[in-house]
Amino acid sequence: AKNKRDTIVELTRAALMTAVFCVLAPFTIYLPFSPVGITLGSFLLYLAGLLLGPKLGCISIALYLCMGFFGLPVFSGFMGGAGVLFGPTGGFLIGYVPCVVLVGVIAEKTRKGKRTVFSFLAGMIRGTIVLYTVGVLWFLFVYGGSASFSDAVAVCVVPFLLFDGIKIGLAAALYQPVVRLKKKKDLIKKC
Repeated sequence: AKNKRDTIVELTRAALMTAVFCVLAPFTIYLPFSPVGITLGSFLLYLAGLLLGPKLGCISIALYLCMGFFGLPVFSGFMGGAGVLFGPTGGFLIGYVPCVVLVGVIAEKTRKGKRTVFSFLAGMIRGTIVLYTVGVLWFLFVYGGSASFSDAVAVCVVPFLLFDGIKIGLAAALYQPVVRLKKKKDLIKKC
């Protein structure tokens, strides 16, 4: 009974994170020179990895992507549908999955005392690199040779480095309070 209860609690946490994505990720600021908008998506990915770990974070993101795929307006700019996922910027959405898994793995190891907060920071940076890589490669695939790699990086990565750096900094600032809260919760569970 305890395992079933724990599973229900974990899936509820994943569903709540999905709901947060659905509410906050669609708000977008578009830059005039890029088809990719500035959203809270990557910041939410870092939080999902920190709060949920790799498995539940992945479940949460998969639910979010499925909801968007089936037409709910949960993607950037309140868009939804398969056309968004398979469009030029869809790779950034698909890149959410490996990003949250990587951040979640690092966060779990860091919480267990095997790494430091700087490891978590490095994990977010690595996750963002993976996110950018998947997004740029997909962008190039969709444009089928009409855009060069350097053009894709200039349009899809460079304008967002500062903003993603700020998001990484904010997530790192939340790291210690979240870890302390999780440790208190684990201590209460043991009692």
